[in-house]
Amino acid sequence: MSVAATRYPRALRLLKPADFQRVFKHSRFKSGDRYITVMAVPNGLGHPRLGMAVSIRNAGTAVARNRVKRLIRESFRLHQHDLDSLDLVVVARSGIATRNNRQLSESLQYHWQKITAYAQTDVTDD
Repeated sequence: MSVAATRYPRALRLLKPADFQRVFKHSRFKSGDRYITVMAVPNGLGHPRLGMAVSIRNAGTAVARNRVKRLIRESFRLHQHDLDSLDLVVVARSGIATRNNRQLSESLQYHWQKITAYAQTDVTDD
């Protein structure tokens, strides 16, 4: 896989509040655990897009929030080719900053796999 194929360009990000609201209101796939919830809705664009909701209340200091967001972006970047045409929002839950990088990466990998399985099942059911 080339470096260009694993970039995280602007086109792969949810940028507008309306995009986030659409995922929150109409999510068809959801995966969650104690620290992370991932919601997804089909987008019809041919590629996945990522949005993050990492609040001060749930993640604490700016350093902790930025670390969590960096790990989410990196995990998404590495798994973007496995994810279908979905708009995804990753919501950080209380205590996420207490998890180490390996635990967060494993959790995200599990959620990406679960969302991918849901999406493939939904496509084959149509």
